[in-house]
Amino acid sequence: MNTQLLTVFAMVGMSMASDFRVTVGISQITGQVGTGLDPNRIVPLAGDTITFSWLIPSYIQNPATGTYSVTQGTYDAPCKAMAGGFDSGPKTTGPESAGQAPTMTFQVKDDKPLYFFSSVDDQCKKGMVLGVNTPASGAGSVESYITNAGGNPNADTTTNSTTPASTNSSSATTTPSATKNSSTSSSTKSNTTATTGSTNSTSAKPTSSAASVSVTRSLSALAGLLSTSLFL
Repeated sequence: MNTQLLTVFAMVGMSMASDFRVTVGISQITGQVGTGLDPNRIVPLAGDTITFSWLIPSYIQNPATGTYSVTQGTYDAPCKAMAGGFDSGPKTTGPESAGQAPTMTFQVKDDKPLYFFSSVDDQCKKGMVLGVNTPASGAGSVESYITNAGGNPNADTTTNSTTPASTNSSSATTTPSATKNSSTSSSTKSNTTATTGSTNSTSAKPTSSAASVSVTRSLSALAGLLSTSLFL
């Protein structure tokens, strides 16, 4: 009986892994089409996933498309591809109204800092960098990564769209925003999965659901405690 319950709790814990959605080609500073990754800093746990989406949200009307990559780098060699690291290759964004755009998923293995950037032209130096489990400021931060590459962490290279949208963002770095879904299974067999298809987006601009992620992780921890108590 104890073995069966332990198996159930283990499966529940696996199903509670969170997914962090990062939109490619959206300026994190303005929320508009531009050279950026939105959000540009997230703090996932081991087993969580990051979904990179080239889908332009519907709140931006008649958006200009752009070509960007998501390439893994290192802090010591900013804006340079890491050997054997994640690399989407250049992909073109598409409007949500069209219903299709590339997505790629990366599974987080641990809590070590990770850096991703666009290797297209000089987009990395213009601020197109994502920090995963990185400091919010100072050494190791997204800003210092861009500065060390000789770039401008506060560059605003927003492309014009017909209907500017308001944004809540006022700084170059945010804590996890984007859509975090608690239903993603951690049974991913590889670090990267590429898909092309429609992606749901219901908010005007990605909003934080940190509270739901916190509850999910609390439930996962509780499941672990209950499973341990079965041996007492």
